[in-house]
Formats: sequence, structure tokens, C-alpha cells
Amino acid sequence: MEEKHFDVIICGAGPSGSTCALALADSGLKVAVIEKNSFPREKVCGDAIAAYVPKVLNTINPKYREAALNFLEKVPVNTCRLIMPNGKHIDVEGTEYGFTSQRIQWDNFLYELTTKEENIHHFLNHEIKDVTIHKEKGEVSVIANNILFKAKVVVGCDGAHSVVNKKTVGTKPDLNHYSGAVRAYYNNVTGIPENTIELHFIDSILPGYFWIFPIKGNKANVGIGALSAEVSKKKMNLKAMLDDTIKNHPIIKERFKDATIIGKIEGFGLPLSSRKVQMTGDHFILCGDAASLIDPASGEGIGQAMASGRYAGWQIKKCFKENDFSAKCMKQYDTWIYDKFWRTSQKSHFFQKYFFTRKWLLNFCGNIITRSKLLQRLAMKLAT
Repeated sequence: MEEKHFDVIICGAGPSGSTCALALADSGLKVAVIEKNSFPREKVCGDAIAAYVPKVLNTINPKYREAALNFLEKVPVNTCRLIMPNGKHIDVEGTEYGFTSQRIQWDNFLYELTTKEENIHHFLNHEIKDVTIHKEKGEVSVIANNILFKAKVVVGCDGAHSVVNKKTVGTKPDLNHYSGAVRAYYNNVTGIPENTIELHFIDSILPGYFWIFPIKGNKANVGIGALSAEVSKKKMNLKAMLDDTIKNHPIIKERFKDATIIGKIEGFGLPLSSRKVQMTGDHFILCGDAASLIDPASGEGIGQAMASGRYAGWQIKKCFKENDFSAKCMKQYDTWIYDKFWRTSQKSHFFQKYFFTRKWLLNFCGNIITRSKLLQRLAMKLAT
């Protein structure tokens, strides 16, 4: 078997993997990025990207932030419209603009940034088969496409079904901390407010929600998401529910009467950040979906993935500087992650568990908050 030697192996070239690579671009380390697909490639997702993402890139290098701001395949978004079961809505307006972008374009944009850095070496169309930590040798090995890759540290950026996770910590799925979702793209959906994403709390879908996110080119990312425990308990067929909502909901169907689906309805799983899981150990770090970092309420995970990739890059630099790749040294990464996201995750988990499940509470909030500017401002503060 052919052997290749690097300082760092990053498994996965999505948002967390590419951001980790960018964070290591000035390190002088030899970095391998192993990815099972080629680019551009599709990724089933809601396509919403947090407002802080350009700041994450800026902390790595201002040129990456500038490139993100000049990225054209996006729709700026600063408002989330929450539509209650009774039809009343609340607009939660942010102070900064995030955006939406199809993952086939956004992920390719990040990947292209990494190809400009000399110390980043890509191995596309390489499927990871095994990952082994050799603590006694002070190294890790990764097997992909009959090649044995060796390095001092491996970073698991390989998604919800991460091979790195399975071969290191083996996080057990918990339906109370996992969501299921389906989505499809549509042309010509009408009535989408400017710079706004929509979450519809519809009787037949609760405790899940229906979303409409604007995508460039008069398209929309349309889907349904729900906590997996509820999907299992209520035997929810999310694909059928999405189709039924679009065709039969008295308000939604009018907005889709001239719309056409692009492709098909596809599903995906969301490992949520509502519980703490092991993310590091001797010679390894997990990022993004592999580390269960998806927001429990919104389902947004791209921002968390990119922030975690940045922190992983910083941690790896520290490890090489101190020549220490132990689990104890790696714990600094966990501290950074939970300082950044844990409070928000717990607030989102509260909304998911106690707010989204109660029709009467949703309607009550819709009735009361829409009558008061003060309560609207309070709602915005709680939600952001």
C-alpha cells in the first residue's frame, strides 16, 4: 500500500474542513485534505449562512472575508419571519446580514480558496475507509483509496456520518438530540418578503416547521424539519408532509400555484448541539456535524462548522508549537467551542422543546407580540 506523510490530515472538504485548511494556510505545516467527492458537489441542506461567517474568515485572514463579501451567489438576509398556526407572524430582525446560498456554490467557493494555498494538498474522490490513532507512535493513520496517509493529527470534518467520529469516540445517536429534515428547490414561489427567511408553524407539522428560504435566481429552498424523537414517535413521513403542505395548505398552496420543483425532495439528518459530546482526544479533533454542532431550533450548521474549523486550525498550531498532541492539550478546543456556542444552543433547545411543541403558546405569542412594539423588541432580543 502506498504511503503519504503529512503533518495534518483533514477528513472532509466541506465548510469545516475548508475553513480548518485556511486556518492552517500560514502555519508552514503540510496539510492533506481528503474528500470523497469532487467539486463542485451538491450537499442537501437548508442553505442558510449566519451573519458572523465573514468575521470568522476575517480572523483567519482579511482577504478571505473580502472574498466572501464579493461572493455573488448569495441572497442577503437579516429577518426571520415566524408564522404562527393562527396565521399571525413575528419578524425577528437582526442587526447584521447573513445570507443564503446553495451549498454547491458556497462549498465550492471555500474549496477554491484553499486551492490557492501552497501547503494544502487535496485528495478528491478519495473515500475514507479507516482511521487509527497510534498513541504510542505519536501519529495517526488514515486509509483512503488504498493509500495510507500518516500525520501527527487528524481532523474529522466528514459530516453527520463521520468515519473519524466512529473510529475515535463513536458518538451514539440520540433521537432527542437529532433532527430529521427534507428539502427541495422550487422556481417561482410568490410572496417571499425581501431579505427574509420564513419558518411556518403549521398544525399538521407541529412540533416541526415548514420553511421557505430565498435562493438567488428566483428560487427557494423549501423544507420541513422536526426532532427525530417526534418523527419516530408520531411516524411522521416528512417527504409526504412537505408535498401535502405545498399542494393543500390554504395559504401555502396559493404561493406555489405557479412554482415548479427543481430536482426532487431529499432528506438529511442533523446532529444537534443540545448535548455535550466528546470532540477531542489524543491526536484528533472533530468539527461541524461530526461534532454535533447544529443549532437545535434553527437547524443552521454552516456557521458553527466554519467556526469550529477555525478553532481546530488554531488548536493544531498550538499543538505543533508545544509538540503536544495529547487529549489534555486538545481540551482547549472544547473550551473555545462551548464558550462560543453552548449558551445559544441551550436557549435554542429550550425553544425547540417547550415553544415549538405548543400550539396555544405559539398562537398566544403571535397574538400578543404583534400588538406591542416593546414585546416585539423583547422577542428579537430573546431570539438572537
